[in-house]
Amino acid sequence: MIHLVTLNPALDLFFDLEKPSFGKIGKVVSAKAETGGKALNMARFLGKLKMPYSLWLGTGGGSHPTHVFYRALLAQEKMKAVFLNEKTPIRFNLVTQTRQQAHKYNHPGFETDLNGFSRLLSRARKNDTLVLTGRLPKGVNDSLYASWIEIFNRKGVKTVVDASGKPLLHAVKAKPWFFKSNLFEISEAMGKRVENLKQAIVLVKKNWLRNNFRHGALTNGSSGAILWKDQECYLIQTPKVFSSLVVGAGDGFLAGYLYGLRKGKGLKEAAAWAGAFGATVAAGGIQGFSREEVGRFYKRVKVRKVL
Repeated sequence: MIHLVTLNPALDLFFDLEKPSFGKIGKVVSAKAETGGKALNMARFLGKLKMPYSLWLGTGGGSHPTHVFYRALLAQEKMKAVFLNEKTPIRFNLVTQTRQQAHKYNHPGFETDLNGFSRLLSRARKNDTLVLTGRLPKGVNDSLYASWIEIFNRKGVKTVVDASGKPLLHAVKAKPWFFKSNLFEISEAMGKRVENLKQAIVLVKKNWLRNNFRHGALTNGSSGAILWKDQECYLIQTPKVFSSLVVGAGDGFLAGYLYGLRKGKGLKEAAAWAGAFGATVAAGGIQGFSREEVGRFYKRVKVRKVL
């Protein structure tokens, strides 16, 4: 089983805007609200390909208006989740788009407790995969992911982390089974700028004999990604797609890699699935993800051994 965890879920508000042509008031051309969270995105993608998973969210199980709204939106997608908190409000994020440009604004979230952790711990079994994703809620210690990784590692669970900043740095030191980051996030975590995939390959080669750097992936948007395990490393290149604001492609990448591994594929083929999932999201958005598009992109992904 793959257990997908996001401790800081969000309600994402999307506004398609038309700037004022006269006066001070513009026009909202369209508006919508969606449930947000990296684990939730992965659940959407894996669900479309009939891959079993369980979804765990840091808050949302109570009567707060944001909880009720969030669960109603989940029900529309016929998705189920287990909530680790029943009191903390769910944050709002904002995405605005005009003809010229698009922007996303993220709320940091609220202070919370995670009293439901014992339920997650009891559900995870040996050889299950536990995926810890996203930024931590406000007030939570930066080493939380690291402490969870150590606990689940002792149970024989395959721990995966997709985070940024200090939580990512602590988590990697705790020796997860796999970690994923983009170049900006790994630069932020290490305090050393990694500007391109060529530099990322050098970084991996210098560190891959360390136990906490043996298995991972570094992505760089439309430029592609590298993925490695032990001393085997691949460059993944996907077809170029146009999108004014790409959200969720990294979540697709990670979901695709786990999908490939769960299907018993080798590292190279699983890397191709990662690229196909990511490209599908980049091309059609989170809600435009489909099994057919994944198959189409899979045939066009190029995976080349670089180490």
